[in-house]
Amino acid sequence: MIADLTPEQLKARYEPKPAKVAAIQRQLHAAQFTPPGTRLIGGGYDSLVRLWDITAEEPVEVATSDSHQGWVQGLALHPTEQLAYTADSFGRLQCLGYADDKLELKWQMDDAHDGWIRSLAINKDASTLVSVGRDKTVRNWNPADGTLRSTRSVEGADLYQCAFHPDGKRFASGDAHGSVKLWSVDQLAALGECDASELFSVVRLQDVGGVHTLLFSLDGKQLYVGGTRPKNGGNVQGEPLLLVFDLETKQLVETIELGPASDVYVQHIQEHVDGFLIAATSGNPNQGKLHLLRRGDKEPFSTTTNLSNCHHISIHSSGDRLAITTTSPGSNGNGRPLKDGNYVGNHSRVQLLAFPQPEADSE
Repeated sequence: MIADLTPEQLKARYEPKPAKVAAIQRQLHAAQFTPPGTRLIGGGYDSLVRLWDITAEEPVEVATSDSHQGWVQGLALHPTEQLAYTADSFGRLQCLGYADDKLELKWQMDDAHDGWIRSLAINKDASTLVSVGRDKTVRNWNPADGTLRSTRSVEGADLYQCAFHPDGKRFASGDAHGSVKLWSVDQLAALGECDASELFSVVRLQDVGGVHTLLFSLDGKQLYVGGTRPKNGGNVQGEPLLLVFDLETKQLVETIELGPASDVYVQHIQEHVDGFLIAATSGNPNQGKLHLLRRGDKEPFSTTTNLSNCHHISIHSSGDRLAITTTSPGSNGNGRPLKDGNYVGNHSRVQLLAFPQPEADSE
């Protein structure tokens, strides 16, 4: 039980160590371990979906799919079958099979949303796929064939995130203004909301912040909402913030600050099966960290600082490895000088990290 361990013992047991790196020449949004654990699948800003074999000494890209039109930001994997659900900034939603190191299109919906699909989530029995997007709608799909079952328009701002409760019957959506709403899968009935407006501000007519990540706790009792406490617009500054809500009361029960204003956003949050949180922060160029945190502690027991601009976390099914999507070191956007007459754009590194083996535990 991690509750019985000191922070030093937790760090010795769980502080992740570098294992492998897959360098991608385009910027990725996310990469996830497939359920068998031998492959990674990801999508990003070049409209491609990519599949890597991670069993070799160096990760090898074995297949790509160019069936999307825009940025691939939505990604969800079937929990048991070799199927990936992906969505892009043009409103296209599709299902890809990835058996035999091939990416095969199973079904596709060109106008699944009116514009940008920001997030996808699938429940644990794969009976329901939900999507949210810029058109301020929540949509319920049949994962088997892409049939649209129901749609609900949501008042307010663009919808950024969605996530399923462990029971598979409820899910949450979060928007650009920090409004978090709870829904039942059945008829998309509203079940209440949580106020995360601390994650939003208007600075000189610019909307800043919003819900960048949503996660229900493994025991189903809390909802984690991540973003920033905005300080200014433009080159955004703000403390990375994780808000914890009690699901029964819908009230905020804990506020966790995870770094200085230059780290800006909690971009992604995951919970390890052993009961601790893993949070990625990302803000200014070369800023951001990977934190391991036990609930109730004042500080993370492990903070990795040498991963540039962490964006997405995937935990291997074995619980002993992580895949962290990062951007290139030295990234500074349009301020980067030309190299040999060419502008060198950002690219991604998928960092594969491993937790120490049990024999390395502190006594």
